[in-house]
Amino acid sequence: MSLVLLPGLDGTGALFDPLITHLPKWINPIVVKYPKDKPYGYSELKPIVIRKLPENSDFVIIGESFSGPLAVMTAGDHPKGLQGIILCASFISKPFRFVPSWLSIFSVSPVYQLWPAAIRLRTIVGRENYRELAVKALDTIKSVGPDVIAARVKAILKVNVEEELGRCDVPILYMAGGKDHLIKKHNIESIKKIKRDVKVSEIDTQHLILQLEPKIAAEEIEKFLKSI
Repeated sequence: MSLVLLPGLDGTGALFDPLITHLPKWINPIVVKYPKDKPYGYSELKPIVIRKLPENSDFVIIGESFSGPLAVMTAGDHPKGLQGIILCASFISKPFRFVPSWLSIFSVSPVYQLWPAAIRLRTIVGRENYRELAVKALDTIKSVGPDVIAARVKAILKVNVEEELGRCDVPILYMAGGKDHLIKKHNIESIKKIKRDVKVSEIDTQHLILQLEPKIAAEEIEKFLKSI
């Protein structure tokens, strides 16, 4: 069984390393990487995902945070071999309840030039496990153009894949962070309104579930894959 991993906002796939270390050998990880220099939204990134899907094996797609809508969009097309999808701390429409979509006009490159500085601050004031992750994330973020990050944030504020979720006919697992202050629980409720049988696994950590609790996350993923 293959596991197609769609990355978070950085789009590099580099932050999947801790999770992959804990996956059992019978799971074949396929990491999708998005262009670092192209300000693509969801519609432009979807063909990149499609091209990475395995042709000769069954697979499950996991969409982390930013990439949850891409996992749903892909599943809505019923690709051959797809057995399920996992949404990790993600959403199917604008995830911030009180942030209007029109604010996307302020998602511009200069704002995200400050992002590395913000991550560097977390290395100073964050808890030890978060500091270690922030150091790794810093190099990753520096490799992605601020205009690319700005375009992805704009996409988040405008996305809606409820229709594609309705067409999805495979099992779904939602992995939630119990201490996630970024993606709130109303996003799970929105998904369950459309797919009542979605399985929810809550892990006692913050937003970056796969990086902060990779062993527990790998166990939940393995359990889901075995169940289907």
